[in-house]
Amino acid sequence: MPQLQKAHVREAIVRAAAAALAEAGYEGATLAAVAAAAGTSIGNLYKYFANKEELFAATVPASLVGEAEALLRGRIEALGASREPGGLAATHPYHAASDELLEFATAHRHELLFLLRHAQGTEYESFFEDLAATLTKIALGYASRAYPDAVFSAASRRALTRIYRGFLSSIASILAEERSRPALHGAVVRLTTYHLAGLRAYFVAAQLAKETEP
Repeated sequence: MPQLQKAHVREAIVRAAAAALAEAGYEGATLAAVAAAAGTSIGNLYKYFANKEELFAATVPASLVGEAEALLRGRIEALGASREPGGLAATHPYHAASDELLEFATAHRHELLFLLRHAQGTEYESFFEDLAATLTKIALGYASRAYPDAVFSAASRRALTRIYRGFLSSIASILAEERSRPALHGAVVRLTTYHLAGLRAYFVAAQLAKETEP
């Protein structure tokens, strides 16, 4: 007679797997360690997941990855053509998009940390670089609305991609170091404030570069 699965046991296993992936990556995360962290046995784990691949697919599903990318995209696009996010009305869509992204990051801290730092050897191995390139493209789209006179050479576009690599690396550090919800939120807000100020300066410089061209 087949064993009945219990939802809370399955959820505990998935949570433990996410934590293991965030710390050790796919190769380093073992089913034995996941089972122990979930408070169950390796034999019981196999009643829920046939193998490591199946557990990984349940822990970091494609839908979660897509949602992370969509929320990051939505936050930038919500700015519209505004140059001063700090001066936006409380009802502006940017604030709602920011809050939604923060809630997602809090709920999926381990999964995001895995994607940003430890996805080597998995289908998400290029996630970090792909996301940096995507954010660069979105930021350039924003710049075309907010700073229409700005001009970006190939070199300046590469520099912007490096800026986003640094931003994502900082996000990963926050996810790894700030364990409480208030601390994580505060750190992300401070990083974002610094990041947006830097982007404004970058875009203004690109605009001035055109204005001073002979």
